[in-house]
Amino acid sequence: MRWCCGGSYSENGSGGSRNTQQQPTPLLTTAGTAAQVSTTHDTFGPMQVKMHKTAVIVTEGTGESVLLDSLRSSGWNCTVSFPTQATSDIESICPLAVFIDLRVPHPSQVAKDVSSVSTEEVLIASIAEKHISEKRRRALAQSNIIHHVTWNTRDVSLFDYVGRLANRIRALPALFTVLDETDQAVEVCDEHRVVQYVNRAYENVTGCIRSEVIGQPESEMRRKSLPRARGEEERRRSSDWKFIRVPFANNSQFVYMKRSNTTGEAAIFRDVSLKSLKSQTGGIEAPISEVLTMLRDVSCRVDGEPAQTIKDAMKVLSSHELYAPSINRFRDADRIATQYYDGLIRLHHPARQRKRSVVDAHREKRGSHGERRRVSADVKNALENDNCWKFDILHLEKVSDHHALSQVGMKVFERWKVCEVLGCSDDLLNRWILSIEAHYHAGNTYHNATHAADVLQATSFFLDSPSVAIHVNESHAVAALLAAAVHDLDHPGRGNAYLINTRQSLAILYNDNSILENHHIALAFQLTLQHNANVNIFSNLSREEFIQMRHAMVEMVLATDISRHFEYLAKFNKMHVTDVAEEQRDTNSLTICDMLVKCADISNPAREWGLCQRWAHRIVEEYFEQTREEKEKGLPVTMEVFDRNTCNVPITQCGFIDMFAREAFATFTEFAKLGELSEQLESNYEKWKLMTSQWTPTHNTNLVL
Repeated sequence: MRWCCGGSYSENGSGGSRNTQQQPTPLLTTAGTAAQVSTTHDTFGPMQVKMHKTAVIVTEGTGESVLLDSLRSSGWNCTVSFPTQATSDIESICPLAVFIDLRVPHPSQVAKDVSSVSTEEVLIASIAEKHISEKRRRALAQSNIIHHVTWNTRDVSLFDYVGRLANRIRALPALFTVLDETDQAVEVCDEHRVVQYVNRAYENVTGCIRSEVIGQPESEMRRKSLPRARGEEERRRSSDWKFIRVPFANNSQFVYMKRSNTTGEAAIFRDVSLKSLKSQTGGIEAPISEVLTMLRDVSCRVDGEPAQTIKDAMKVLSSHELYAPSINRFRDADRIATQYYDGLIRLHHPARQRKRSVVDAHREKRGSHGERRRVSADVKNALENDNCWKFDILHLEKVSDHHALSQVGMKVFERWKVCEVLGCSDDLLNRWILSIEAHYHAGNTYHNATHAADVLQATSFFLDSPSVAIHVNESHAVAALLAAAVHDLDHPGRGNAYLINTRQSLAILYNDNSILENHHIALAFQLTLQHNANVNIFSNLSREEFIQMRHAMVEMVLATDISRHFEYLAKFNKMHVTDVAEEQRDTNSLTICDMLVKCADISNPAREWGLCQRWAHRIVEEYFEQTREEKEKGLPVTMEVFDRNTCNVPITQCGFIDMFAREAFATFTEFAKLGELSEQLESNYEKWKLMTSQWTPTHNTNLVL
């Protein structure tokens, strides 16, 4: 089929014998003539469009005026709305025109709010007591107010004209829906034979993707093309296209339509990569923004239940917790999972202003930063199996007098040749790791230097896997090791939600977003780059090398924010590692390291049972203290389940595995070919599960000995 808009039409496509050109009806008229005659239908080609002329008047008064009377006389259904209610009314009514009273407070902001919830075919106009200046018009135009009227105007012909066009535009999606659903292939061209539209069947028949065809000259060879597997007979039949010239408006359009003499064409599909579907305009816009724009556009063209469903979908997609789980039990039935969700992912709780000491980002150094410690025989023995998953970091903590991070750190750095990559000496790297270790809080039962050492050892273990190493470049491997060492630097033993609720300076500094994670990595670089400390391990890197190393470390530490857990998991799941370009391999390397450090950070449930249990007791003890302090100070309780007087620790550990650890480890260990870790995690889960019925609050008294 081929369309020709306007002019004459003949049954055989040659023109002249049957003239169906539609005579124009008067649109722009003076008040009191055709513009004020209410019409209920409009003829749009062969389609009859019911006229829905709706308008919203945003004012703080009653809206009664000559303008309102004129609109109603012309068949407009007008709703008067207050500025505070305007966006809600516009979303529900979907008007064709919005009039904003310039006497309301901040009319430009009202217009911007209206634009954010309205569709493209809505006319936004201002109403004033008298005509406004050209300067005011230009200023209002920046807020999408494109027309201006006075309260006493009787001429509403322009609005009738806009209403007619808008109703026609709103009828078009139905036509495109039908064309996309039909089994016959369709190609629409303009008067210059440039392709304007092809439907899905066209893609199936020709093997050409819509985004690659639209905007290109029409091509007989393209229409004749078919995937090779279909054979010569189908290739011959694919040339059976019908050419049709169709009258419509005043522009010529040409349509090719595949004759329905072949079967099974709808069953042909093509594997389309994201690169093939990339934007043809080169615009820079987040994919989620494009999706929301499309959904918003569609929502205004449908009514009833489908419209509400689309709006609900937009609400979900607009959430900043886009990758958070939507499983009902996480918020309703499962109390443990609910409180993990609220405490670790949904961080914003009602805050009360309290005074407390601020976490000092520039705390004076503690401990010695001098020569490398002498390694005792006990420490040397404890370090022998540091490349094994069964490595006991808590034993090293004991024999090294709480210097597990510096001890395991230097051995891991030596094995991975970190000094060679950074171009620094062993002594400089040793001074750096001692400085980092000194800025962890020894008083924390969990978030201390030993935990950092544990994450560093797990990171090294993961990097040792051949299935991982083949996809990770050297600089990212070193960045992962350094990021693991600093990932909880200066952790106060209280979570992000606590810092938000107490309005601490770090929460203010980082705008309540990944507060601690931003602080850990920022302080790490502050300590490293300060001139008087002589611990700058990056001093011999080129500017470009330093920027790349810093970017990678920042990315990996921020990935440990548990509130973004599902986001990084989704990114890892979407990653493709086969047959990719060099640039993509570098991106994959960083994505893998993000996931690797994340899994290392939450690896305790997958450790040997003895270590798993002791680490669980440590983190629970820290949560107990936070809950106690929140209750004593009258703060919102982040995770009420961690009340020492009532907590069932095994249930909380099962909840954490269900919520975070299981899927992450199943996904990563499958990629890394380390399935035994997931098996260990499930074994630990069963042990915790068996303990739940026997646990009493008396067990919570001395968890950490």
